[in-house]
Amino acid sequence: MPQQLVELRNYTLVPGATEAFVSHFDEHFLASQAELGMDVVGQFTVPGDDARFVWIRRFLQPATRGDALGAFYSGPVWKELGPRANELMLDHTDVHLLRPDPSAPDFAPGGPGQRWTSPEVPGSTVVAALYDLDDDAPGLPAETAAAMTSLVAAAGPDVVELGRLVSARVPNDFPLLPVHDTNVALWLLADHGGGTVARSLTSEPVPALDLPHRSLHLTPTRHSFLR
Repeated sequence: MPQQLVELRNYTLVPGATEAFVSHFDEHFLASQAELGMDVVGQFTVPGDDARFVWIRRFLQPATRGDALGAFYSGPVWKELGPRANELMLDHTDVHLLRPDPSAPDFAPGGPGQRWTSPEVPGSTVVAALYDLDDDAPGLPAETAAAMTSLVAAAGPDVVELGRLVSARVPNDFPLLPVHDTNVALWLLADHGGGTVARSLTSEPVPALDLPHRSLHLTPTRHSFLR
């Protein structure tokens, strides 16, 4: 698959607003973004936290990101329905701009658009582990990538690797939406067996994974493609 840009967006909501935000987002902001070439591939809540929404948006044509975002946030859908979303949000600035790391299989293969309208699939736990990389690292160290591949292969059929991404290290061409300037790697795992195995993989005492990191344990929403 050609190079792509991927946003990991971690929102803090008004306490108790997660259900209302997910409903508003799914009803109004999936098709409207797809029409402009933006592919929402993951939407998640955080168990035990009623003020959190995490989502993943990608751009299969990176050069169009700024124009697509400008068209959406100045367009009729956001003008009408964005105020309600803003009422439910406290912070939307925890965002990483990423690209798939070449050490992993294709990220979310398939075309954008209508995939999130498919029938609901049984749920899973998705673990999103963010590893801090050296500022000058161009991507995942080879030994870290190899350790991730080995751990997934040994984990059994319930654990599926959803993605392995690293900071894109490109200018943010839509500065109205800020992104972090830190250098990180994101490891996305789905665990269809309850989540214990995937959680343990992201904290394994493997020397190659001995990088500062933090993990989010996520529940896919009904229309999330990544699950």
